[in-house]
Parts: sequence; structure tokens; C-alpha cells
Amino acid sequence: MQQVERTKKTKKNSTDKKKINKLIARISILVLFVIAIIVGAFFSADNFRYKYQTGIAYSGGYQVQVDVYDHSVTNPDPNTPNGDSEKGLELLKAKLDPLNNSNLYLQTLGKHSVEVMIGKNNFTNFNDLINNIQRLGAIYLTDSKGTDLLVKDNERTPLSDVISGSTTGVDQTRNPVITLQIKDQVKWNEIINSLTPEEGSAQPLYIWTDIGQFIDDLRRDSDNIEIIRTAFNQLNLSSNNDVYRIFNFEYYDAGTSMTKRDNLLTTSLFGANLVEVMKSEKFAFVDVKQNDLIIDPNDKTAISNIYIDPIRPKLKQIIDYSTKLTDKYKKYLINWDSIVKGVGAGANSNTIQTTTATEAKQISNLINGGLSGYAFLISGYREIDPVVTQPIFIASMVILAVLTLAIFVYLIVYYRLFGFIGVLTLAFTIILTLYFSSLLGVQISPESISALIIAFGIGLEGNLLFYSRYKRERYENGVPYEPAVKIANKQTIALFVDAVVVLIILGLSLFWVGTNNIKSFATILLVNLIIAVVMVFAVARLLYWIVIKLRWQEKFKWLDIPQYAFKKLISKNKKTGHANHSDDKLLATATATVVDVGTPENLGDDSTDTPIIDSRKKAKDAIKLKDRFYHFSKWTPIIGLILVLAAIIIGLTGVANFDSSIKKGTEITIGSEYWQDHNNEEQAKTDLAKHLNNIISEHKIKTKFTYNLYTIKRLNGTKVLVVSTNITGSNYARALLASIASYYGASAEDNGINMYQTNPIMEVKALIITVISFAIGILCIFVYTLFRLDWAQFVGIVLGSLFALAITVSIAIIFQILITFEMLIAFIAIFGFAMAIGTIIMARAKQNKRTVNNVEYEKFFNYMSKHHNTVKKIRNSPKQYVKDEIKALRLANPELKYSEFKHTFKVEIKAIKAQAVEIKKKNKKEIKAINKEFHQYDLSNNFLQKIANITIKQMFKHCLTLLIILGSLLLVLAAFSGSLFGFNLVIFLGIFFGMFATLLIGIPIWVSLEKYRALNKIRVKNYLDSKRVEIDEQIVKGIND
Repeated sequence: MQQVERTKKTKKNSTDKKKINKLIARISILVLFVIAIIVGAFFSADNFRYKYQTGIAYSGGYQVQVDVYDHSVTNPDPNTPNGDSEKGLELLKAKLDPLNNSNLYLQTLGKHSVEVMIGKNNFTNFNDLINNIQRLGAIYLTDSKGTDLLVKDNERTPLSDVISGSTTGVDQTRNPVITLQIKDQVKWNEIINSLTPEEGSAQPLYIWTDIGQFIDDLRRDSDNIEIIRTAFNQLNLSSNNDVYRIFNFEYYDAGTSMTKRDNLLTTSLFGANLVEVMKSEKFAFVDVKQNDLIIDPNDKTAISNIYIDPIRPKLKQIIDYSTKLTDKYKKYLINWDSIVKGVGAGANSNTIQTTTATEAKQISNLINGGLSGYAFLISGYREIDPVVTQPIFIASMVILAVLTLAIFVYLIVYYRLFGFIGVLTLAFTIILTLYFSSLLGVQISPESISALIIAFGIGLEGNLLFYSRYKRERYENGVPYEPAVKIANKQTIALFVDAVVVLIILGLSLFWVGTNNIKSFATILLVNLIIAVVMVFAVARLLYWIVIKLRWQEKFKWLDIPQYAFKKLISKNKKTGHANHSDDKLLATATATVVDVGTPENLGDDSTDTPIIDSRKKAKDAIKLKDRFYHFSKWTPIIGLILVLAAIIIGLTGVANFDSSIKKGTEITIGSEYWQDHNNEEQAKTDLAKHLNNIISEHKIKTKFTYNLYTIKRLNGTKVLVVSTNITGSNYARALLASIASYYGASAEDNGINMYQTNPIMEVKALIITVISFAIGILCIFVYTLFRLDWAQFVGIVLGSLFALAITVSIAIIFQILITFEMLIAFIAIFGFAMAIGTIIMARAKQNKRTVNNVEYEKFFNYMSKHHNTVKKIRNSPKQYVKDEIKALRLANPELKYSEFKHTFKVEIKAIKAQAVEIKKKNKKEIKAINKEFHQYDLSNNFLQKIANITIKQMFKHCLTLLIILGSLLLVLAAFSGSLFGFNLVIFLGIFFGMFATLLIGIPIWVSLEKYRALNKIRVKNYLDSKRVEIDEQIVKGIND
């Protein structure tokens, strides 16, 4: 007996130990996850704080006008640009933005100039931007002594005769490489083999980019000028008079109010004083200009340079002199003997290894630019103030953070422990997204913030769906805690994944071919969605499951999601107990046993009432409300169509407010010599603005246009006033030019007043590519939805999303919101968001549809098919009556020709047609009565309409909650966005319409298509059945025996 008790006690102790071990393991995992999320978020946020970059809108930028020169052809006037602006635009874009991920705007400015707008954060200072733009990009082949290998017998072999270009890729070991495209293999072999002479030691091959630019960068490097000075003195380069002249400079001495000359290699200025002088506006190198240091590798006569030649043997030593110089200038030396020399297999290879893929892309673009023969020279510039100043930007971010915190508090208060887990995962998702975006070099811009908010909304929706389903199972269906979590996971995770997959497909299609802002938008979207999938799909669900296993909600009821709505939580009169959900009741009726609905007479018999009809009798008003709501959604497209038509009319009449960043425009420049006060640019802008406003108000030019006034500073110190407009017609542009010239007492032919046509070619190309990639993305989504949904639902989603987009665009056009390039990205975001929400809604509708009994489903559509056939037969009966009567007369009088027949029986035919009119009138009343009777039947038995109403009711709450949360964030952002107010307002309107487009447009379209498809199935089935009956009859008669 004691042994038995000991055995029981041992088993009990063993069981208790297992329970304790499981409890400890679960609590440990939970604590570790929470700590990991908090610590990871802290370090990611701290890292982001030091690495993030803002775009033009938040940090300001530079607007630079660049002249394009083509040195590959003879230029009669070397000081006049002769290069093609479109080709120059492509080369300059590749040079400034090799990875296609910067906030960069380019447009042609006439035939031989381009205009660039780029953020300040991309460069250390304006001189850095000048160097990047004017950098020739050529490559030079030298040995260790700096001897130019392309120069022989006092003549240079043009580089373009040997190398035609370069591409990037990876080698067999997956290292990034540049592949030179050899044009003349014989000459290339000759150059490589010259490094291995028959006598003497072999020489290494050096490949340099822009040796002249390298020297110019050295002398302008205020951060390392003292190291450079020491290096040049120790390497005995400063003793050469030509090298010494390179560093001669002038500056303005504020102490003596005089312009002084000095030399950086021997100056007495040191430290902060020297840096201040070098960064002052009047600092300039006077004896040797930048162009004096440039060697054109395609110029046969460019065999020497008096300033560069003495430095050639010491170039590598200068770079290696200090780690600071090595880190900053190693980019100019792209190859140090990595070319395989010799005559064997793989010898004289044209592949150069680089450290990173980014470096490979940058150098490849430089090489291609240099080989093109194109050169760029800045003619003027201005600094662009940020649209949102730094204090306002910080204030808006703080308010957004506070608002986000309030949202998190709401989630914790309303959803308790589950809400706390959701807050942790959402916060970590946002912080981790920002961290990875900074690592990828994505700048913070209005587009990236909109992508972040949209992805945040989808992640939040994933959690809200789970909470709602769990609450429904717990309190409305009375399911215990653990099964409720299982059901909620099973029913909602597919909805969330569907929405994420849709957005990821669209994001990938945009990222794959997108450029600049579009790629930044796609990058943020993809990064956020991938993190959200991991956090919401995996981490949050795992934590929910651990919490349920710990049974904390059972022990502490206040940790569980409450039963009632928020306003009922603070109400004293709470009702207890579980109430069956009305949606579940309505869906339950779909599986109930009903009478044969083949004849409408059965509908009036009280003894055959179905639960559906009984529900309608008991809650007549409620059903009327549902019916009204559903049919109201059918009228929604009419309102949208009116707005779209109004927008089309406005767009076609040219009244739409399109910015010149997405279409051609006109720029007119006025030199300062024409201003009333040559030095007062603000007064000049004010005076001209009054004249332009007068032109617009008095309709002196027969087209509506907008303008922007600013001044451009020439590098020679002069200024020009620029009028940038969105006028495209040449006649209108010339009329404006003549009016402005007349205002200044000049003529349109004066040299000081010029007109240029602007064309944002790159943006237009980007939009075309985006549309194509978007279409490919939608096609991929269609393939995906065929597996997850059906084609009718896909059509509903797409048409609903297009409706949301069309309404948003229409409102923007009607209310004259400026349509910019950023706005077009907003439209992409709106469509993608509407598609994602639509996918969630349609997936929920499909779940609801599964509850319908197929037998009852078929009975309803059989009756509807008979109803349609009956109505069609009655409607066609007058025509059939006329046809039959005339046919009978024709058969009775076969000897008469048709013309004689018509003449002979003219009166009879007229009487027959009159009788047909009477039949038609009578049939109208009959059809009306039948339709009314069918409508009553439809209210009680139309399962699709019932599913539509239930889905609308279920998802309306989700959409409304999500709209309030995202809308509050966007409205705060818009309030602090300055001239970007229109962009953020459009995003808000798009999200608003995108939320409800599928509910009010997509669902009715799906119901209509589903009806059409079901009716066709029934008609085909009936047709096949009738054919089968005919065959059976023939067999019985012995015809086919």
C-alpha cells in the first residue's frame, strides 16, 4: 500500500516538474522575445539617428544649370555648348545616381543644357557637387612611374579606339567586377604586353580615373589640407614651379579689407583659420583653373600636361601617404595590376575587381561617360530651401511620435495583453524599417513616409483582424481561450498574407525597374512588408500562443480582450452573458432546410416559412436597412463617374494644374542688367510677379498657366531671374516672352532675355516604365488570386481600386491641386493600398460564402433563371405575336409576292401591330408584378446579397478604425508639410476612398459577376440536360438502336 502511494506521489511529482519546466520555458521565451525586441529597437533607433538622410523636401538642395559639350565633334565655338541635352541628361543621371535611389530631378533646358535638382545631403558641400558633375570620367592607363601607356611617338591613341565601354557584374567567386569592352584587342594586348619587356622587371598596370580631377580635389580638401601640404613637401613636389602654381589662391582678408594672394603649400594660415578661408565665397585658385588640369584621353594632341606630368610618378605615394587620404582618394585608382598579363589562356583579361557593387556601378558609369566624349560645365546654380524647415520637420515628427504613442496606448487599453504584444511588434517593425532604409541609403522623403504609413497600416490591420476574430469566438460563439486563438489564427492569417503578397508583388515590380523616388518608395514598402510578415505572422502569433498557454487571461480576466465596445466599457449598465452574433445567425440560415422555391406561390404560405423568412418577419426593419445599404453601394459608381467626367473635361481643356516636373514647360531668363535695381533680386521678383499676375487676371495669354520665380547665380558672380512655367505651346510661350521683354523695355531677340523649353525626359520615361511594371504586377496578382480567390473577386478588387484612384485623381484635378511627380507616386501608393485592403475584404467574403449550402444556392439560382426566362418570354411576346400572325397570313396566301402581300394586307398588318402594342402594355404590368414578387423572394433567399451585406458590415468597422488611425497620422503630417500639403492630402483622400472602394464598388461587382457566372452554369446544365433527354427519347423510339 505504501509502495503504491509512493509510486503515485512520484508520478505526481514528475508531472508537476514537467508542468513547472514548461511554465519556466514559456515564460523564459516570452521574456527573451520582449527583451530582444526592446533592445533591438533601441540599438536600431540609435543607429538610425546617426545615419539617416533626408531628401530635398526636408533638407533642401541645389538646382544647377549645366551646359553640355560634345568633344567628339568639332565645335566652332569652344565656349558654346554643342552636346545633345537628352544624351547628356542620361549620362549625368548615371553619374550622379548610379543606384537609382536618390531624390534627383533632371530636365532638358533647351537643346544643349540640362537642369538638375538634387538634395544637399548627397554632397559634403557645393564644390563636391561641382566636382561630381564636371568630373570628366575618363580612365588613364599608366605604369608605376605614371607613364601614359596610350602615348607613343608624340601621339595619343584615343581611348575610345581601344575601349568602347564597360559593364558591371560578378566573377566566379561572386566578387563585384567591371568588365572593359575591348574595341581593339590587338592594341589592348600591345599595351598590356609593353609592361613586361624582354629586359628588365615587369611593371604593374595602373588604371586611374580623372587624374586632373584628383589633383583638383586634393587642393580643395580643407579637411586634410595640412596632411596634403606635408605630403607634397616631403615628396619634393612643392619645389617644382608648375606644381607650386597649382596651389596659388586668392581670398578676401576681412581684417585688412583687402584681397590677398597666397599658396596652400607655404601659407602661414593654419587650422580653423585656413579652413574658414577655404570655405569662404571669395576663395579661388587664380593661376591654374580646373580645366587646366584636365587631360582628354580621346584627344590625339593631348600628350602632356605641364602641371600633371611632374606629379605622375608620385600619384600612388600621395594616396598611400595617410590613411585619411587613402580612404578618401582610393576611388581614383581602380586597378593596381589586377589585369592578367601574358599570352596564355585568360591573359590580358579585361576584368577589374572592385570592393563593392556600388563602387563598380559608379566607376562603370564614369568610364562610359568619359568614353562618350561628353563634358559638363555648370553655368549657374541656386540653393533650394527645404519645403519643410528643420524645426517644423522635427516638430511634425515629434507630434507623429506622440500620436503613434497614443494609438499604441489605445491598443493596450482596448486589447490589453494582446494589444501590448501587438504594440511591441509594430513599434519594432517601424524602427527596424527605418534602420534598414538608412543602411540601404534610402532618403526620408514624402514618398518614403507614405510608404511607411501604408505598410504600417497593413501590419496594424493584421493585428486588428486577429483581435476581432478572437473576440468574436470568445464572446459571441462561446469558444474557450485556446481554441479561440487557433480559430482566429486560422481565419485571419490568410487574409493578412494575401494583402501582404499583393503589396509585395507591386513593390517588386516597381523596385525592379523603378528609378529615384519610385525605387525609394518601393524599397521602404518592401522592407516594411517583409519585416511586418516576420513580426505579425511569426513573432506576434508565437507570443499570443505562449500567453494563452500560460493561461494568464484565465487567471486575470482584465488581461483578456474585453467583451464590449469601448463606450460600453465605461457604461454602468452592462449586460452579461453571451449573445449569438447576428452575422452568424444570418449565415446559419444559409444551411437551413427550406421548401422548394421553384414556384413563387410557396412564398406566401406561412407554414413553409424558412428561418430566413422568419428572421425577416421578426426583424423587418433591420433587413430593410441592410438592403438599402447594399443598393446604396450600387449607386456609388454614378457619383464617381460624374467626378471622373468632370476631371476629364478639365484635363482636356488644359485647366488641370500639372507641374512642369511631369510635362514639358518653358523657362524665361532675365539678366540682372534689366532689373530696376540690379542688386535687389527680391524687388525684381516682386515687380515681375505683379506683371505676371496681371497677365493671368486679364487673360492676355489665352491659356491658363502657373509660374515659379527664382534667381540663378552664375559662376562669374552675375545673376539672372528665372520664370519657370508649365506652358507647353510655342505660340503661348513666345507671347509670354514678348510680354516680359516689353515689360523691361526690351525685345524678345535681346541676348539678355532668353527662353528655353524644358522637358523632364527621365521622369516621363520613369512613368512609362512604372506603368508597364505596374501592369506586370497586376498580372502576377491575377495569377495569385486565381489560386486564392476567383476571377470575379479579382475583377471586383481591380475595379474598386481603379475607382478609388480615379476619384482621388478627379478631386485633385477639380480642386486644382498641383499634380507633381511625387503626386504620381502617391497615386501608385493609393492603388496598391486599395488592392491590399480589397484582397482582405474579398478573402473575408469568400470565407463567408463557404457557409452557404450548395443545394440552397442552386435552388435560388434555378428560380432566378426561370424568372429571367419568364420575363424575357413575356417581353418578347408582342414581337412573337406579330411574327406568328404575319406568318399565318403568308402561309394562307402563298401565291402573293412579298410587296403584293404587304399592299393587299396593309390594314390587317396594321391591326396586328396595334394589337401587339396593347399586348406590350398589358405585359408591362405583368412584368412589374413578377419583378416585385421576385424582389421579395430575392430579399429572403439571395445568399450572395446576404454575404455581401455581412461582409460589408464586418469589414466596415475595420476600415473605419484603420482610417481613423492612418488618417490622423496623415492629417498631422499634412498640417506641417508646407507646399507638400497637396501630396499628403491626396494620400489621405486616396486611403479614405481605397478603404471603402471594395466595400461599395468591388463587392457589388463581384455579386453581379457571381450571379452571371452561376446563371450561365445553370443554363449550360439545363441545355445539356435537355439534350440528354432528347437522346434518351430517340433511343426509346429505336432511332439510334
